[in-house]
Amino acid sequence: MPADTLLTSFNFAVQIELSGLGGDEGLAQGARRAAFSDVQGLEITLEAVSFREGGYNRGARQLVGKATNPPLVLKRGLSLDPAFWAWVRRCTDGTFPLPYVSGTIRVFQPSGSASQPGVWRFENGIVNKVKAADLNANGGREVALEELHIVHEGLRREMP
Repeated sequence: MPADTLLTSFNFAVQIELSGLGGDEGLAQGARRAAFSDVQGLEITLEAVSFREGGYNRGARQLVGKATNPPLVLKRGLSLDPAFWAWVRRCTDGTFPLPYVSGTIRVFQPSGSASQPGVWRFENGIVNKVKAADLNANGGREVALEELHIVHEGLRREMP
């Protein structure tokens, strides 16, 4: 079975690129790829700030404060790329500086679908939790991940 066919049996592709902020010395250049069955944390929460304005008697004005982003939680995944696992290991082994990355999460479309895929982009992400899948002697050389948590500094939806 070709590698691309194996990855498309999952629902979401994750591709990361080194950010160039340091900490990525020794990591392979180019994009790292993985695919996952479940993605959580695609949300942005904006803090509401109430502001009482003199002469405006209908109530407090509502302004937008800081934005917060929960961690991205990628579940039941697989990576055929050893560089992806090298990045995960570098984030979790305690070395400094951390290897920040930027990346995209892309929805796989069924073949023949005319709809546009959903694509989200996160900036300056690092892994803060990883849970490996249970080991099975019948498995291949793939790096299976049960959960991967990525904390990041921003998320946006990209339009095709």
